[in-house]
Amino acid sequence: MHLFFCAGEISGDTHGSGVMRELREANPDVRFSGLGGPRMREVGGAEVEDWVETAGVVGLWEVLKMYSYFKQKLAATTELVLKQGPDAVVLVDYPGFNLRLAAALRDAGYRGKLIYYISPQVWAWKKGRVKTMAELLDLMICIFPFEEELYEKS
Repeated sequence: MHLFFCAGEISGDTHGSGVMRELREANPDVRFSGLGGPRMREVGGAEVEDWVETAGVVGLWEVLKMYSYFKQKLAATTELVLKQGPDAVVLVDYPGFNLRLAAALRDAGYRGKLIYYISPQVWAWKKGRVKTMAELLDLMICIFPFEEELYEKS
């Protein structure tokens, strides 16, 4: 089994690496690739790019300054996933990038599973994303009990 993970912040790197460790314990032959941080790279090896220092920007101005970088990274990541053909892509939090990646992958014809771990806090902001996520994702893994009901109702 091959899983591509994408996390863009330190917290996502921490959560993603925990999931990767559990999966590796359950299936020692699982292969990981993707974008994350030092913890995910430690578990997944050289096929996991450590990019959280660059990706973890905060604030509108900082994001705008890096717009061309993120646009290029989205295109390159989409191409990489299509080339590698993982069984599933696990998107860890980081909705600004990861929801765009999910849409780009679907638009490009990716047929594997799209899994979102640590759902975007749509209950706090951008409730309109729920419909989009339902169309794009195969599985949403929530960490707060009330989120499951919120997504089911939508």
